[in-house]
Formats: sequence, structure tokens, C-alpha cells
Amino acid sequence: MLEKGQISSRQFGVLLCLYTIGNAIIYSPPQLIFLAKQDAWLSIIVGLLASMLLIVFYCTLGGKFPNLNFAQYSEQILGRFFGKLAALAALSFVYISTLYPLWGISDFLATRMLSKTPIEVIISITVIMIAFSVILGLETISRVSEILFPWTLLFLFLVILMLIPQMKPTNFLPVLEEGIKPTIRGSVQFLSFPLTAVFNFLMLLPYTNDVSKAKKAYYLGTVIGGTVIWIVTMTNIAVLGVSLALGSIYPTYDMAQKINIGDFLQRAEAIIAIIWFVTQYFYTVINFYITTLILAQILGLKEYRPLVLPIGVISVPLANVLIPNIPYSFTFTNKIWPAYALTVTLLLPLLMLLIAKLRHLPKQTKKPET
Repeated sequence: MLEKGQISSRQFGVLLCLYTIGNAIIYSPPQLIFLAKQDAWLSIIVGLLASMLLIVFYCTLGGKFPNLNFAQYSEQILGRFFGKLAALAALSFVYISTLYPLWGISDFLATRMLSKTPIEVIISITVIMIAFSVILGLETISRVSEILFPWTLLFLFLVILMLIPQMKPTNFLPVLEEGIKPTIRGSVQFLSFPLTAVFNFLMLLPYTNDVSKAKKAYYLGTVIGGTVIWIVTMTNIAVLGVSLALGSIYPTYDMAQKINIGDFLQRAEAIIAIIWFVTQYFYTVINFYITTLILAQILGLKEYRPLVLPIGVISVPLANVLIPNIPYSFTFTNKIWPAYALTVTLLLPLLMLLIAKLRHLPKQTKKPET
């Protein structure tokens, strides 16, 4: 097996929750508000309900091959050639999901905190940290997630509580002002990012010590993560309103600047930044780790660690090439990513599940040799 370590279903769920929050805590609210205005919170509910159907497919597919990851059983279902093509499609999806947050966190630091530092330097330092974590393995990553998870949620909700005096319920009115279409567009956007990314956890499912319990954690981790994004988006609307939220690149960060309790406790945006760094770290490190696993499987390697350094090296320039600036980022995620993401994470698993049923696979469950 490419990964010899194992994690518990609890650790699987915690990783999934932090992963779902990850990049979305900063980028999802403005994208959803742009599409659905004050009804963005409705879009999240619809998108989250739709994601439960995705997870049904994932758990059904992964449950048929409990000892194999996606890249391994794709060859059993589709044959060697088409199986590797399916693995390559998954690899492209995961690797783009790795590069995007690498650029995002580096751009944020370069524009808000380290304005005189070249973004390439920040990306390089981030890649070194991520690569070191991937080399340590899945068990180490999951144990760190258990430590940081409760503190992340605690400080996030403390910030939201401190923002209650700034909230205006009238910012949610009128409901469905432009009809249901904007809400549906927003739900498709939320489903494509960040919820389709939970597809990547099909690569981690066989490394849990109890696959049946991990399936329950699959649902719970996604629901908790999606609920956190729902609460953050509602807070954005309630505090900033639609116009101010649309005028900000990082509204979640900016709304924390409005905290003022007795002229003593003010400007808690640093807390939001730290929360984003933590969740973004897990989002990126898991994607980087899964990228190495899939590529090692495609190349027929018995160990994924030799791939960490070369992938890390090429990721530094590619992160800047894929997403050169903020306007391009929003265009990419709104117009290109939904169709691409849903093709890889919905149509491909559905096709594989159908073929597996038609071929009555698996005929027998066996452990992978590599």
C-alpha cells in the first residue's frame, strides 16, 4: 500500500470538516453574494443538500472496494488504459485544487501583510511547509487536525459573537427579490466549490481503520463544514450588507475590522486570518498529499514520498501561472470551474459506479499489491 498508516473515522471526519471550510471561508461568501445577493444563505442550503447525493455515490463506490483507493479501483472497473485516464482526470482536479489555495494564501499575505515581499517567495515558503507535512504522512497530519480543530471553531464563533451588535437583519430583505434563478446559480457554484472537493477523500477512505464508520464521518464532516460556511456567509450579509460585501475582495476578513466592544476590544481581523491559515493549510496539504498518491499509483510506484520534492518545485511557478490575479480568479471559479468540477466529481463516479454494477464488480475483495 502506498500509505501504510491508518486514521480513525473521527480523524477522517475532522480532516474533512477543516478541508471543507479551508479555502471557502474567505472566497465562497463573495462569490455566492455576487450570484445570489442577500439570498446567498439559501444557495448554501440547497447546495449542501445536493452534496449529500454526491456523498451517497462516493460511499457506494468506495464501499465496493474498501481496501482500494480511487486510483486503484478505477483500473479494476475501467481496465488498465481507461482506468489510468480516470486517475489522470482525478489527478488534474486535485492538483488544480492544490495550486489555487497556494496562490490564494500567498496573494492575501502579499497584499495585506507582506506588501514588499515577492509573492513567489511566499509561495515557496508555503510549499516547503506543505511538502514537509506530506512527507510526515497521513497519521501525523490527522493528529494535528484533532488538536487544532476545536480551537479553530471556538475562535471563529467568538468572532461571530462579537459581531452581533453590528448585524442588521434587514440586510436579508427582500427574500428572493429576483426569483429563484440566482439562488440556483449560487447553489451550483457552492456545490462545485467547495463541496465537490470532498470527492478527493475517496483516496483516503481505505486508510481509515473502519470504513463503515468513516462513511458516516463523510456525511457529518461535510455537513459541519458546510454549516460553518453558511454561518460565515450569513454574518457577511448581516454585518456588511450586499453592497459592501461585493465591494470587498476578502469580506470575511474585513467584517472582523468592525468589531468594537467598549472601545477596548477592536479589530479582530487577525483572528480571522489565523483561522484561514489553519483551514487553508489542511486544505492544501491534503490536496498535495492526494496528488502524490494518485501520481504514484499511475506510475506504479510503491512509495509516494519521492514525488513530493519534484511536485513541490513545479508548483511554485505553476501557482502563479494558473491564477495570475483576483479578477481572473473570480472568472475561473464562476465560469470554468463548475462545469469542470461536476464532470470529474459527478459524471465520472456515476459512470464508474454504473460500469461496476453492470460487470458485477468487485467479484472478490483483495488488498492492493502496491
